[in-house]
Amino acid sequence: MLDKNYVYLCPAEKLDDPSECLAECKIQDLYDFESGRLKVLCVDLILDTIKPYTSEDNFRQAKHLVYRTLTQNGLIRRNYLLEISGEIQDLIPGTNIAPLINFLANIPERLDEPPIKEQLANILKLTYNARKYMGICSFSELSDSKELWNNYADEEKGYCIKYDLRGYLQSDLLYPVVYSDKRETNIVKNMIASFIGQMITGMSYEQIIADRSQLMLMFLTKDTQWAYQKEWRLLGDAGQQLSAPKINSIILGRNMFEEDKAKMISYCKKHNFVVNFK
Repeated sequence: MLDKNYVYLCPAEKLDDPSECLAECKIQDLYDFESGRLKVLCVDLILDTIKPYTSEDNFRQAKHLVYRTLTQNGLIRRNYLLEISGEIQDLIPGTNIAPLINFLANIPERLDEPPIKEQLANILKLTYNARKYMGICSFSELSDSKELWNNYADEEKGYCIKYDLRGYLQSDLLYPVVYSDKRETNIVKNMIASFIGQMITGMSYEQIIADRSQLMLMFLTKDTQWAYQKEWRLLGDAGQQLSAPKINSIILGRNMFEEDKAKMISYCKKHNFVVNFK
């Protein structure tokens, strides 16, 4: 990696956390097949897309309006949004939600359209096989963590590369890891949230911008036991070799073998890298 100036994206299934990017497929959480109606959880995902465009109080009122249309078994009546569209529009001034309402009211039928089914199938395949196909290169904000040096540098026999990310061409693929005790593993929920968001962007003439964070969180959420790592992730295809950021310096571990230390010092001098010692 140093010689050829790249970073390697390791398949998620080979990472040290056995639950990394695990996924479940539970569409029944969002859709009732018998009646063809959306469940409350799916409607909540839809409502969350308009949350940034109104006040907290107005958002609560809009949610209350929608919940008034619930059937006794917790499903949503088919034309619920059409019936209350005028009231919702009053709560979200400055944004024309008519195209959005018309689209969302027909989500069950739209999901059966061949182009949309194909897109959903592709997203489903990608996320369900995430552990095999998603590539991750891990970075840390820390260079002095005892745990990181012990776990990932062979008890301080290795070295740490400090990168300078200013102007890095792949920075749009780099994300901070979120540490949480509760991880959402239902890929259908994540997929629908992301897909609906993208469709909403188009149908609202880009007045409402899609939030893809639900889908991304599958690859960026770790258990709180790993919070000490302060990790950032470069995401892409498994096995991919992306151009590396500029190297700021290389830190040599305090237990590095003398032969390895001499080689690294010589290498750094040859390439004008700053050498620091742990």
